[in-house]
Formats: sequence, C-alpha cells, structure tokens
Amino acid sequence: MRRIAIDLSTHPPIHPSTLMTVTDLTPPDTDRTSPTVGVASLLETRFILTQVAELTLVFPATWVAEIWRVDRSQILDLPFYDPLLVGIANYNGRVTPLIAAARLLEIPFTLPERSIVVRLHEAAGRLENVSIIVDRAIGTSHQAELPPSLFTAHRDGSMVMMQSHLVPSNLWQPQYWSLNS
Repeated sequence: MRRIAIDLSTHPPIHPSTLMTVTDLTPPDTDRTSPTVGVASLLETRFILTQVAELTLVFPATWVAEIWRVDRSQILDLPFYDPLLVGIANYNGRVTPLIAAARLLEIPFTLPERSIVVRLHEAAGRLENVSIIVDRAIGTSHQAELPPSLFTAHRDGSMVMMQSHLVPSNLWQPQYWSLNS
C-alpha cells in the first residue's frame, strides 16, 4: 500500500465528520480478462504538479510515495558529491538522498530554511527513495488535462515531465579533489 503524506499544519483542523475511510487500496486483479478500473489504473493517468521557479515539474502519480517537508538543519551536506545532490536526510528512520529539482533543470538554487520534498516510490526505478526538493506542491491533474506534447517531447513550454534520465547515473559516486590542480 502506498501512503501519501501531506503537511496539514498550515490548514485549519478537520472535523471528524468530514473524514472518509478508504478500506481497500489494492490494485485490480491483473489475471482478469475483462478490463478493470481500479486505484492502480487511476494512478497511471494522474500526475502530481509541482513548481520549480517559473516551471511546472510534473511527476507521474505512480512515482510519488509521499510529499513532506524538511528543515535545512536536518540535511547532512555531502561536499564530495555532485552539486545536484544537496545532501541526505533521515525521514521515518530511512536515509533519503535529496536532489534539488532546480539544479536538474539548470535553474539557480538556494536551499531555503524549510523545503518541500517529493519522495519517489519504487515505481521510479533507480530513483526509488530519492527525494526531490521543489518550491511548491501545486496539486494533481489527469493526463487528459495536460498538453499532449508533454508525453512525447517531455517538455511543453513551462511544463517539464520528471524522468529518470534527468538524474545522472554517476550522481552517487563521490567526486575526488586533487591538491595538485
């Protein structure tokens, strides 16, 4: 089961009568011969929209494990690594690497006191458990509401589709400094 966490500390309290309980989040049975619409198929056509400077960075909903906040003081710097890798943080007992989306998109980046972070799910492949720092979480959108060119060219004006190839595979390798250069 996937969990999406949203920080509600900035919102008024929710009255218990307005809460809904979701009892079954299991994906549809893939062995069935008739098409079934379930949570998994709905997630495949939904996208999480975030803002990075003036751009909208779009994540497939299946890639997003949760959205959380991290304070600058909770981030451990990794000075011998690529500048894309801002550092690491402990989140729910797991160490997660933090990547600045702005740097992925070649936009100037300064780490704020508190950051919004999108932690990626195992569906993101080699980026599982990686957390991407964004400026703001905007909301969700259905595939039909997004420009078709976003799915072919992976960019449409101010919208960019998050893809694993944006993160270099050697990002996890330490950079060596030479005293002779």
